[in-house]
Amino acid sequence: MDTLISKIWYYTIPLFSPAMLKLLFFGSVAIISNSHCLYELPGKTIKIQQRIYGKPKLNFLILHDDENTGKEAAEIYCSLIGGSITELCYGEVRNITFRNKKGNYAFDPNQMFESTGLYKSMRFYSKQAPTAKEIQPVRSLADSLLQRYKNLHTNCFITLHNNTEGNFNINSYLSGKLKTVADSVYVNPLMDADDLIFVTEASYYTYLRRMGINVVLQSTQAIDGSLSVYAQQRRIPYINIEIQHGHLTENLRLILVVEQMLKQLKMI
Repeated sequence: MDTLISKIWYYTIPLFSPAMLKLLFFGSVAIISNSHCLYELPGKTIKIQQRIYGKPKLNFLILHDDENTGKEAAEIYCSLIGGSITELCYGEVRNITFRNKKGNYAFDPNQMFESTGLYKSMRFYSKQAPTAKEIQPVRSLADSLLQRYKNLHTNCFITLHNNTEGNFNINSYLSGKLKTVADSVYVNPLMDADDLIFVTEASYYTYLRRMGINVVLQSTQAIDGSLSVYAQQRRIPYINIEIQHGHLTENLRLILVVEQMLKQLKMI
């Protein structure tokens, strides 16, 4: 019974926070800019879509085109409070594929932010090893995406990712190959293990742990092409809100927690 009461308390109280009440009662915020640019890889067109709602507060970046719960949560938040969404659109699949005369190539778009990591990703997902001819256009895509995002004058990266039941969760960082990725891990047994926030700043980790949020603080990592390592090496704060597909309410709750955190830390 005590566990049940704790769960009711944990999940109900956030509904009455000022941020959640703001979500419930604010009117909609108009889209003031809806733009895109097209980027061409051999046999593949990729759209970088950017929508700005009112005066941006949180600027969301979506890398995987099949992770729609995060996108939906961002759309709800931005339409009620304001913000921006920058996303890659390439066919509602996880990996980006393209084809040239040498064959088919594929890569994870969250591993394209540095050449060595991108090479490993393309080598893993493709039948043949890539050369500079295949690497360079993808690196240019990454640079174009980052430039559009940075044009918002944001002072941190906020990405939205989704996972599937049993495939990956907060406990993945406690053992196995992901253990070295984490400097510190906090697990709240009242939360679904699939829902967590991954950060590069110790102050973010401390705040989120105090709030009872599943949270991982990234360790100092070798270059792997990921945006989190790219950001860490350039001393740009990074936040990834990682939610199981379909957990829309929890996705919104964690976005609101991040908003309150950044306000308290005077980041927005």
